[in-house]
Amino acid sequence: MDAPGTNSINGAAFNVLNSIIGSGIICLPIALKNAGLVAGILLLILVGMISQFTTYTLVFTGKRTNAMSYSEVARQALGTTGYRILNASLIFSMLGALTTYLIIVGDILTALREAYLPALAWATRSATIIGVSVSCISPFLFFRNSGPLAKISCRTDYPLVLGSKVFPALGMLSFSFCSSHAAFQNFLGLEVRSLQNWRKCTMIATWAALVICCSFAVIGLMSFGSGVQANIFQNFPQNDPYVNVARLLFCLTLVLTFPLTFYPARDTLTHMLHIDQPQLARLSTREMVCSLTLFGLVIAAATQCTDLGMAYELVGAATATVIGFVFPSLIFLWSGSDLTVAKVLVSRPVASLLPLIERTKDTDEDNIAQGRQSVTLWSVGWFVFYFGITVFFVGTYSIIHR
Repeated sequence: MDAPGTNSINGAAFNVLNSIIGSGIICLPIALKNAGLVAGILLLILVGMISQFTTYTLVFTGKRTNAMSYSEVARQALGTTGYRILNASLIFSMLGALTTYLIIVGDILTALREAYLPALAWATRSATIIGVSVSCISPFLFFRNSGPLAKISCRTDYPLVLGSKVFPALGMLSFSFCSSHAAFQNFLGLEVRSLQNWRKCTMIATWAALVICCSFAVIGLMSFGSGVQANIFQNFPQNDPYVNVARLLFCLTLVLTFPLTFYPARDTLTHMLHIDQPQLARLSTREMVCSLTLFGLVIAAATQCTDLGMAYELVGAATATVIGFVFPSLIFLWSGSDLTVAKVLVSRPVASLLPLIERTKDTDEDNIAQGRQSVTLWSVGWFVFYFGITVFFVGTYSIIHR
């Protein structure tokens, strides 16, 4: 962990950008439709800025607590309960993402089958999802880790003002911008691990992601108007050969990305259940059962859920807001990451909090001693917390109620 990385600021920024922009980008046009064009763009910018703040402050707090993983920072700052809630949220978020992968694969391959192989009427959407999952994905899910996949893995990177589904749309936007889980991995890849470099890295990645996402969302909405769908590929003709090549390549990307998302979910769950045995070369029986159970749950959810937009909304509102907004802000505030918060949250003298508020040469703590910036960071932290809580409850309730 202490060995320096090899990435420059731009290289690390590209990795952060790659962790932000994933399959969730295809739902952004309908998110703008649901929120309204103007409100959607403003909310997308707000979510991007909040994500940049939380990604930066997670590492900021990690350096103060001498912990370089999201889960470990949560354990030190929020205790065992917070650690377990975070891990549960991470598992549900990753399983939700895997479910959306299979929904997209099922929708696209079914459309291609209807266009080119209409005689195969038995190949329904559910049969397609199960067939692809069992034949193409399952062989890669039972290694000890993702190392054997290295050679074959694929890296992936109309109301005009205010719509009627703002909070569900915020769930979609949160899902698209949720990258807090990869903060420490990308920070540790920096050749020079300073908070100044990390701030530049997250700023470059965030604004690049905002430009890409805003452009994609606006062009998609303006092109298809009120008829835009959650899977934007469904807005194109089924017999367009160029679009169908893109559809097929996108499916291939999701199929090859599936194991890379599945392994962290499985490993997190087996660790929580205390059944992980990393010293073994092969999976134990209990780990195998855990893998099969998770895989079966994802397949069942994908075959039963036909509304990709609702899946994105629910996963975003119920888990991405917790992982991306609520926990990072709570960790930042609770751990005493600046002098003002330390004085507010504990009755002990500030000096007794060391090393939580200990200054280091690469963390810009001199600025934290200044009252104005401390109050600003403290206020932003509380705003992010209440913003995440509001989107979580209102967004989740509105989706379930609908």
